[in-house]
Amino acid sequence: MRAAMPGVLRVPPLEELDVQEVAVSSAVLKAAAHHYGSQCDRPNKEFMLCRWKEKDPRKCLREGRQVNQCAIDFFRSIRTHCAEPFTAYWTCIDNSSQQELRRCRKQQAAFHSCVLDKLGWVRPDLGDLSKVTSYPFRHVLLACLYALFVQTRSPASLGLMVFCELGAGSLWDGRSQDWQHFPGLLFQ
Repeated sequence: MRAAMPGVLRVPPLEELDVQEVAVSSAVLKAAAHHYGSQCDRPNKEFMLCRWKEKDPRKCLREGRQVNQCAIDFFRSIRTHCAEPFTAYWTCIDNSSQQELRRCRKQQAAFHSCVLDKLGWVRPDLGDLSKVTSYPFRHVLLACLYALFVQTRSPASLGLMVFCELGAGSLWDGRSQDWQHFPGLLFQ
């Protein structure tokens, strides 16, 4: 296969873009948000890290498929194990004015209880999903090599790579010659 000409946009084939759709309403997403965020935290952060690093969504299709597959698996588990309390919860949210959660605390408690009993998922506390997530050093190494060597084409800048792993969620961006910060990420 020939390399693409500079300035020519490579559009991925349909097979790469075709995935099963997660067709749920906003009330369903709102009802599932805490548990979905907890169960699919890693693939979602991997996707966002890829999007930042690559600056091209076409290069993050694999990570995007992992996010989509996690969501599908998540909702299948909910449907299999807790369909009744979940349906009662999201229906209550859907029927309340402005989708207010406070009017549905009884249904929410029944759903969280079911998820805990049957799936072993503990509802994350408020703020847990925004805490720092630890990533293996290989992510830092790849990102730093990309940012410092590929973008600047300067082997001398590799000496700065040591600083890439320091600090929660900070990477050196060789293009802007500045640190890019990612709250919620920690590279180790």
